[in-house]
Amino acid sequence: MEEIERTVLTDEVFVEIARSAMLKINEVARLEKKGALAELTQLFSERMAPQIIVKRVETEDSAPAVTFEIKLTLIYGVRIPEVVDKVRNSVKTEVENLTGVKVERIDILIEKLVRAEPTAEPPAVNKEL
Repeated sequence: MEEIERTVLTDEVFVEIARSAMLKINEVARLEKKGALAELTQLFSERMAPQIIVKRVETEDSAPAVTFEIKLTLIYGVRIPEVVDKVRNSVKTEVENLTGVKVERIDILIEKLVRAEPTAEPPAVNKEL
């Protein structure tokens, strides 16, 4: 009898791939320092990090597929439709390229907007002696 080998990906694998894909998008609020928006780091708590739910779905051809529900916090002033498109494209491309699993749908809920606080200027140093 021939033994069949298989590989199983947990939901957490899909969540981590999606989270990594979103790190490339500056307009999505997150806990990490990155680029010009690093001053926002002080404003964040765990509840502002993207929340991602993965669901496995049945397809007509029985190929593996998943859907995502993603809750995001965005930077105030961004063009929301453009950012949402970036998130969808990034997550779909990354998941499908790394896993070979088809992404059927990505639903996105924008939970809140946060404002970027201007960074305080450091005090001027007096060079006179």
